[in-house]
Amino acid sequence: MSLAPENTLPPLRTSTTDDPDVVAEQRADDYTSHAVPPTARVGRWQLTMSFWSLLSAMVWLFYGALAAGLYGTSAALTAIGVSVVVYSLINMLLAGWARRSGLNSTLLSRRMFGVVGASLTALLVAANTTYYAVFESSTLAVAFEHYTPGWDVRVWYAIVALVMLPLMLGGVQTWMARLNGVLLPLYLVGIVVAVVVAAVRFDGGGWLSFQGLVPPEARPMPGWLLSVILYMGIYLTMPTTVDFARFAKPEDDRFHKHVTFGWVFYVLLFAANGAAGIFLVRAAIPDRPAAETGVVEAIIATLGAAGLVLIVVSQARINSLNYYQASSNWERLIAGLTGRRLGRIPLVLATTAVVFLLMLTDVFSYLNRALTWQGVFLVSWVGIAVTHYALVPGDRASGPEFRALRLPRVTWGLAVWLVAAGTGIYCAEGPGVPALLAEGAPVVALVLSVVLYALAVKARPLAVSGRPDPRLEVEDAAATRAECHRCAKSYVVLEMDREPAAGDAPVCDGCAPATLARRR
Repeated sequence: MSLAPENTLPPLRTSTTDDPDVVAEQRADDYTSHAVPPTARVGRWQLTMSFWSLLSAMVWLFYGALAAGLYGTSAALTAIGVSVVVYSLINMLLAGWARRSGLNSTLLSRRMFGVVGASLTALLVAANTTYYAVFESSTLAVAFEHYTPGWDVRVWYAIVALVMLPLMLGGVQTWMARLNGVLLPLYLVGIVVAVVVAAVRFDGGGWLSFQGLVPPEARPMPGWLLSVILYMGIYLTMPTTVDFARFAKPEDDRFHKHVTFGWVFYVLLFAANGAAGIFLVRAAIPDRPAAETGVVEAIIATLGAAGLVLIVVSQARINSLNYYQASSNWERLIAGLTGRRLGRIPLVLATTAVVFLLMLTDVFSYLNRALTWQGVFLVSWVGIAVTHYALVPGDRASGPEFRALRLPRVTWGLAVWLVAAGTGIYCAEGPGVPALLAEGAPVVALVLSVVLYALAVKARPLAVSGRPDPRLEVEDAAATRAECHRCAKSYVVLEMDREPAAGDAPVCDGCAPATLARRR
């Protein structure tokens, strides 16, 4: 039953089939600014292979090698085990939430941070994945430079950016899964071969007993705990889980929770990659401190030219995800703030140009600081998202309210996020901060985000507008499409609203932010 008399509302022009124009447009854009309808969900292996492009990043090998280099192999392996458990549990929760709602990380954040505040989620994910694209592309360029010592590395920066570009245009609904499905076995076999060859060629027998370069008396807490905190710097996988899990089918829920986004994935991502990175670096280049390019050097020292092929395969896979996430989230950010939709493919081209320019700045020189800042913001986001899930049970089943015209521009949740992240950054960077707080900055941010958001929810319960709701005008809002008066395209009624400034005409959530932008 409608919240207002039906004769006062413009009628919904409904249908029970997909709009062909929407299907064609969103096949490239992957519903960047819309909820994913049931008919656009993809098969389990298509989604798994798309998301598992994350598996082959050199950064996962680097994290294992870095933790072991600083605090010892035993501490690093313990931290990897703890991280596998923590990441698996949180991402199982987030994957189920995204699957039920069909919402990406930005739309899911609107209820917590407001329509404008949620744009910070898009900015954070876009900036992070752009940065990782720079990092991964730079490692590939450094690998090529090893074989062309007379070439300026900037030449390889340009070559890598241009050659990789065609591989980055795919999406979850197109050929991203096929690309990564073909390359995954090559990567896995390559890593196994690299470890076996390193064991034969080098004396890596003492890798398990390595104690780390930071002496115990200089550690403000146990080495394994410091390594766990180090792994908290890559909570980027959690909003990324949301962005991919929204394409899951209900019947594949158990599979995705355990395999695609759960413990199977994290055993491979952290345990297999981390252990391989530790062994390769300790065996091939044991006299060098852990560095960003150390894993690349270790692989090339072990396999020679075949190692270069392995690195190319790994970078093609991970950068397909980096570019996909970066372009999608830049599009969400622009649409959320200006109401303009540029399309994902043009933004892939723009991201490529930005990646090349950032590579010229020597990304490795500011790696640790960038990881610290990004990690603190992401940890705070995760703390707030999990707290919201726990304290607002009405938002669990089908997802939170996300329609732009029904939510405030900003909420107290945004203030909590900024305070928690700002405090964490100060702990990490501020002068005179005790070592315990400085090293534990992500934990400080996590605790603050949980406690402050819980207080905010209890003190000021989240309110939603009670205006006429198209969802109440149809029998099945998830299966019925309605035409938007602005774009003249039909989307599922779950995301449709009525625009007060247009006489309560129906409007899709992709067009709704444009009306907010004009009123600012």
